[in-house]
Amino acid sequence: MLNKTLIFTCLLAVCLTACSRKQKFDRDKWDDGDGITFAYRPGMVEDLIASKQLNGLKYQKVIHLLHRPQLSSKDSMVYDLDRQYNKGTLIYTQTLVVFLKDSVVTKAEVHETHAKKK
Repeated sequence: MLNKTLIFTCLLAVCLTACSRKQKFDRDKWDDGDGITFAYRPGMVEDLIASKQLNGLKYQKVIHLLHRPQLSSKDSMVYDLDRQYNKGTLIYTQTLVVFLKDSVVTKAEVHETHAKKK
């Protein structure tokens, strides 16, 4: 009986943790982190893209909404979402790329990169 209760409790915890990852975009929580990792970004990015809040925004409005990107050029802005390391080696990155034309957002999408296996 104890094993069944323990298994049920563990499964419930896993389900609640997995389900709570997705959340509404919140400008104040977007930058919550240490500058390298951002606790809420991975969970909010889907809502941000689906709500089309970025479409048609000018560069300065994007900065006001999302703050400064980790990388930028005249054609794009890149925001770090998630990074995973294994024994000090970067094995996975997830970024939000905001594409610009004439300083206006044309699209935004999530890019993922997995380290190549040797």
